[in-house]
Amino acid sequence: MFGKDHHTDDSFNIRTMLTFCMLAFICGCNTPGAPESIMTPAVKMPEWLYRVESEHLNKSMTDEEKMRFVISLALENVDRGTGGPFGAAIFEIATGKLVAAGVNSVVPANQSWAHAEMTAFARAQMLRQSFALKGCMLVTSCEPCAMCFGATPWSGVEQMLYGAPGDFAREIGFDEGDKVSDWHSALEKRGIKVTGPMLPDEAKVPFTLYHQKTGKIY
Repeated sequence: MFGKDHHTDDSFNIRTMLTFCMLAFICGCNTPGAPESIMTPAVKMPEWLYRVESEHLNKSMTDEEKMRFVISLALENVDRGTGGPFGAAIFEIATGKLVAAGVNSVVPANQSWAHAEMTAFARAQMLRQSFALKGCMLVTSCEPCAMCFGATPWSGVEQMLYGAPGDFAREIGFDEGDKVSDWHSALEKRGIKVTGPMLPDEAKVPFTLYHQKTGKIY
């Protein structure tokens, strides 16, 4: 007498439990404040940069060639409207070969940290699968701002070569932040050799072009 009712009740209970589980899952996925994976947005570099980077990966460069390379990145970035007038790259000290390149992508990426030095650090660390860029040098088209100056020791690079003095960036309105007046010595004390300004007249050209194009200042 109880057999049929018993099985019916069991079937009903199983269906009810499954229904409640599905509802709980659906509600949990759509309820504001429900736990989700938190991801930091990646900054996509311009497509032209990947082409230029790949063309130079196996070429050994002198310091002047390295500087002209990053200045050309800054100029290309402005000319194509893909970011600010700054370019940077990471090179192997021993071979002079390019490891990774970066440009300023603050405006297109809507990321305040996406300066040329920072994107170069990030790409080189990703490619090397290491947060410490030992045996490498940073080459940047302009003296680093306060943020990039602060990030340089933590990047692991052992040398820095820069082009334009920071005043060139300030002249067209960029806020370079505050850093110690003798910032060269501060990095030298951390074991990072600093050279610059190098080719400052050539390094000023991207700023002039950016100003003429009324690029966004931040």
